[in-house]
Amino acid sequence: MPGTHDHLVQQAADLAPLLRSTARKAELARQPLDEVINAVRDTDILGMMAPKRYGGLEMDLDTFFEVVLELSTADASMGWLIGFYIEHNFWYCHYPQQVQDSVYGNSNYALAPATLNIAGGSAQKVDGGYKLNGRWQWGTGIVHATWVMVGALVHEAEDQIVPKFFLIPRDQVTAIDNWHIAGMCATGSQDIQVADVFVAEDYAQSFMDMLNGTSGIKDTYDAPIYKTPMLQLLSFAAAVPILGAAKMALSEFRQQTIPKFKAGDASGRNPTAKYLPTAEAALTIEAAELLMRNTMIDLMARREAATKEMRAAWSAKISHAVFMCREAVQSICMNAGASGHFLDNPIQRASRDINAAACHVVFDKSTRYGDYGAILFEQPVTSILL
Repeated sequence: MPGTHDHLVQQAADLAPLLRSTARKAELARQPLDEVINAVRDTDILGMMAPKRYGGLEMDLDTFFEVVLELSTADASMGWLIGFYIEHNFWYCHYPQQVQDSVYGNSNYALAPATLNIAGGSAQKVDGGYKLNGRWQWGTGIVHATWVMVGALVHEAEDQIVPKFFLIPRDQVTAIDNWHIAGMCATGSQDIQVADVFVAEDYAQSFMDMLNGTSGIKDTYDAPIYKTPMLQLLSFAAAVPILGAAKMALSEFRQQTIPKFKAGDASGRNPTAKYLPTAEAALTIEAAELLMRNTMIDLMARREAATKEMRAAWSAKISHAVFMCREAVQSICMNAGASGHFLDNPIQRASRDINAAACHVVFDKSTRYGDYGAILFEQPVTSILL
């Protein structure tokens, strides 16, 4: 049935062959392909987290998880990009109603990058709003965007500096084609430049209110997804593609290696030597997936009463699962031999994608493990990005 969990997951599965077949082409292009984005537009996927009042589906985190995993197992870059496109519809809901009306227009979704690099810009308070300037990295989604979200520090008073997120129409910003990177190449996450753009007051939202769910989103919308802590939702959007890449790498390695067992290895090497490291990698990926899923279940059960400590623990567990996936794929690459290092080998792409994606700020190891260590010793959590 259209608009259901199963229907959306099936649509993602139906997209997977296209994503898989175009992954290398998109990687070389350093941006998402029009044919892929158009195919995604033809599904219900992009509106799955948008409000029903705009024709969205208000689907929960479990549906999001399964859809992004299906896409990412085919191409981590596209799973990452599409997952962020979906999840950013949640971000729009933190803004006033009239802003949401403008963003959605006649559609049930809007496509926008959102960069956490708040230090990249500055906003000066002016009559009726702000004058915004800056250049921000990590503009995932800018290539096909209709809107843009960027953060900047605002001097609200002489001794008060407030981080805010600004919503800007795409035609008021410039994309800088500088996305030359080792992994996640196909996301096209180019820099975003803004020069003396006026942003009305309503289009600027307190970043801390967004993080803490005190922006009004919980009062405006009743669906469970809108009770979810924003940073942990973002963490899943970034983590699930890494899990998908790890599962793909393992599958590819098995497909490339099994024929050698059947035909016999002409090099004289003992193929059974691959048993132990492959089993270890497979079990590590399975354990990482279980940790992610259990964390998701716990979050969905307790999100409405989430404390800072709960949010810190969820973030730490998601991050740990990401590091497990990275470790497993490094082992797979070493076990794959020299052929695993050809640039067009999906195993190599998975390795590069994971190494790049795992560096996202939400997975900062010292922060996430530091927070969890503080919890274990009954000490206060001091991180701001929660």
